[in-house]
Amino acid sequence: MEKSEIKEKLLEIVEEEMPDVEADKVDMGASFTDEYGVDSVSLIKVIVDAEKTFDVKFDDKELALNKYHSFEDVADIIEEKLK
Repeated sequence: MEKSEIKEKLLEIVEEEMPDVEADKVDMGASFTDEYGVDSVSLIKVIVDAEKTFDVKFDDKELALNKYHSFEDVADIIEEKLK
C-alpha cells in the first residue's frame, strides 16, 4: 500500500474519531497534541480503528501517547507493519 493511501485512510479515521478535526486541513507533521488536542483516549481510538482498517496489530507498548508526535508518526508505524 502506498504511503499516500495510508495517510488518506488514516485521516478518514481521524475525522471519524475526532469530529472537531477537519481532515483536509490536517498538517500530518504538526504536533497532534498541541495542534489538534489529541490525548491518550483519542489516540487509542484512532489506533483501534487503524488496526481494523489496515489489518495490523499494535503492541501494548505502542499505545502510549509519548510514542508519537504527529499523525505522520502513526502513518509511519502503519506503513512499517504492512511490510
